[in-house]
Amino acid sequence: MGIKDKIKSFGPGIVTGGADNDPAGVITYTMAGSLFGYSILWVLLLATPMMVAVQEVAARIAIVTKKGLAKIIKERYGRGASGFIVSSLAIANLLTLGADTAAVSAVLSILTGINWFIIAILLTALIWYLVLFGKYKQIKIFLVMFTFLLVVYIISAFYFNISVVHVLKGFIPNFKPTFMYLSVIVGIMGTTISPYMLFWQSSDEIEERKKVIQIRSMNEDTAIGMSWSNLIAIFIIITSAVTLYANHIPLNNMLVASLPLKPFGKLAFLLFSVGIVFSGLVSIPVLAGSTAYAVSDAFGWREGLNRKVYSARGFYFVLSISLFVGVSLLALPFNPVSFLFYTQVIDGFLIPIIITFLFFISNDKNIMKKHTNSRLQNVILILFLAFTVLFDILLLKSL
Repeated sequence: MGIKDKIKSFGPGIVTGGADNDPAGVITYTMAGSLFGYSILWVLLLATPMMVAVQEVAARIAIVTKKGLAKIIKERYGRGASGFIVSSLAIANLLTLGADTAAVSAVLSILTGINWFIIAILLTALIWYLVLFGKYKQIKIFLVMFTFLLVVYIISAFYFNISVVHVLKGFIPNFKPTFMYLSVIVGIMGTTISPYMLFWQSSDEIEERKKVIQIRSMNEDTAIGMSWSNLIAIFIIITSAVTLYANHIPLNNMLVASLPLKPFGKLAFLLFSVGIVFSGLVSIPVLAGSTAYAVSDAFGWREGLNRKVYSARGFYFVLSISLFVGVSLLALPFNPVSFLFYTQVIDGFLIPIIITFLFFISNDKNIMKKHTNSRLQNVILILFLAFTVLFDILLLKSL
């Protein structure tokens, strides 16, 4: 495959990686850095190879079987298992979608002075229109364009007088048996390896009509997207540690959340807002889309953003409902920052259940033929499951 063909084959992994650093992800990493400084970096070090491996497995299953994850789970384990996974995913996605919409609306409200709930309604309507009546290729280009804008956190880090030794020490695993420390670990795992990412990328690979011979290019696409996503996450934690943690500043609103970009002076909040808005514009359609793909798979409906609305009514109905139920959650009284963070903690409890299904499916020769997991991939998945289950249990015990 030539360079031109490789570029054409890239997309789902990079888009998914970009969507992972959504407003909920940005706030979760900022919360982690503000509470525990560099000492929490080790979680991301462990999560990166796990993230790449998990996303690769989900995408490979889709390419080999030409079926979405929910459909395969239904065929292999029955309607009950599929229903549980899809309903759990839908609830988690709706909460995160609502939280992301709240974050984008909150920063736009501060910038414009317009009531944030009005902005949320207008934003949802705009996204709904673009997704339902825009061409898929244009939507994809739009998504890919904005996945690299959070580079401002890397630039910001180089303005601070950061001790490299202290940062490196943060990558050494340590443990604090407190509720908040355990919540941050589970939240990081939940936002780094989000359930919706697995369903979105696998469905996107099918929509791209990837062939088995393109698995290698998919691996490269996935590795680039996930590694970039976690590199940004690391720098969000570093800049949050040197600004919020070092000065004992609690993260309780969006203005405080922009302080890691302090070196940019008066532009700090504007740049933070740009990052939140654009990452939200990436993640909100992905969250709604992943729910629509999963539900459509479970019910055997036609699906895909490359289909017209009239030919995939069920798919677009679920996508539309997801968007508008998500925005309706904003009528409830909550602190946007806390809402964003705890939605990711919820994801941290759901993801090991989904990975367990993926582990058995990706090792089933009747399903995957000669494309089952390698020994290394199985080791990484088992370690991931052990890690997440352990800290989920510890967090529950700390309540």
